[in-house]
Amino acid sequence: MDSRDLSRRSQPAAVVTAVEASRRASLPARAWARHGAWLREVGLLVVLYATYTLTRAEAHDDRLTAFRNADAVEWLERGMGVDVELAFNRLFRSHVWIADAASLWYQIAHFVFTFAVLAWVWKRHRARYSVLRTALGLLWASGLAVYFLYPLAPPRFALHGAVDTMAVHPVLFGGSAGASDLTNPYAAMPSLHVACSVWVAIALVTCLRGPWRHAAWLYPAIMTVVVLGTANHYVLDCVAGAACAVGAFAVSRAIYRRVWRWRAEAIARDPLAVLEA
Repeated sequence: MDSRDLSRRSQPAAVVTAVEASRRASLPARAWARHGAWLREVGLLVVLYATYTLTRAEAHDDRLTAFRNADAVEWLERGMGVDVELAFNRLFRSHVWIADAASLWYQIAHFVFTFAVLAWVWKRHRARYSVLRTALGLLWASGLAVYFLYPLAPPRFALHGAVDTMAVHPVLFGGSAGASDLTNPYAAMPSLHVACSVWVAIALVTCLRGPWRHAAWLYPAIMTVVVLGTANHYVLDCVAGAACAVGAFAVSRAIYRRVWRWRAEAIARDPLAVLEA
């Protein structure tokens, strides 16, 4: 017979019941202590992304202003010699398999790669997680700010000769009414697809070692070609998206460096007080 069973039989029933009740009650506490940190992060990210998505859908959708801004962007790109959207769009239209692959990439990679890399950073590079997670939040916030301040019609609406390849060759959710209801058609500036892909590259380059880590920059390069060829964004949208990602990372790193410096100084002044806090 198990020694635990003998000890339970030798104890009064009330004591045994109290011990069992205490053990059961401590199970949720132990589970939360073990999994609470990542559950809090998941909850925070769900709230942030849902807020970003819903707010983006409700952003200012002044059609007249959006098309007027598109004319300005096209004029500026022509002057700079970077108006390559139609060339990529024609390439996609002439090769259906490229259009289909780009549609899948546009719809899936943006979401899956971003959160997969964030989860990987949490699991394998926890010391860098706070900076990168905060940078992602700042990236979304900066995108929302520009959506409200500068509504812009995408090339598929405003650029003469451009065709919405995701609508002409629908794959997965491309061109569906349900998916369109969750988006703002005049929120092209900046490209958050490019912004998040640049964030992914920054995360990989920052966390990995060795020269091969720079291959991560192929991801935003491919994403840029995809958003141009599907007529979802202008070149300047992509530039603005990359700038948002780099700026958000720089601001987040500066914030946490200041916080870490403050903690180090506080510990140097009074180690016990910091530990008690």
